[in-house]
Amino acid sequence: MASLPFLLIINTVAAKNDEFIYNGFAGVDLFLDGITNIAPNDLLLMTNTSKHMQSHAFHKTVIQFKNTSDGKLSSLSTCFVFAIVPEYSDVGGHDLALVISPTRSRPGALPIQYLGPFNSSNNGNSSIHVLAIELDTMDNIESEDINNNHVGIDINGLKSVAAAPTSYFLEGNKGIRT
Repeated sequence: MASLPFLLIINTVAAKNDEFIYNGFAGVDLFLDGITNIAPNDLLLMTNTSKHMQSHAFHKTVIQFKNTSDGKLSSLSTCFVFAIVPEYSDVGGHDLALVISPTRSRPGALPIQYLGPFNSSNNGNSSIHVLAIELDTMDNIESEDINNNHVGIDINGLKSVAAAPTSYFLEGNKGIRT
């Protein structure tokens, strides 16, 4: 598997305690585990040539999504650039997910099939309180994927509650490519 460079930039309007911007990852206070590392060019690398490995990068500060005094919910807006470069282009590559979770700990998490935050015993369990935006490059019949290149919204499990095929714009081209 080729390296997966990942750059996350969160756009904010005002500087509050729960807002942050990453313009590269040098000196950023993240919790990294598995094979995750920060490359000399400040990119977050989450894969390498190892097989069946996990990698995670978590923002260390807890973000409160619900105001306890008035019950109002906060929104989350993000913009990021990433690349998934599979070793063999006809097989697909590793998936990537932006995960919102009450804990960094994922006992029994598997590096394949369950995307990392889920496993065979908690997949679909409403008590785990996990939201994952998956960038999926494989068509998994078990999780009823729509195709082998899509974005899915997963709540407490791998079966997406909403999904759409991915698309992109080529510079100088008018129109969307899928």
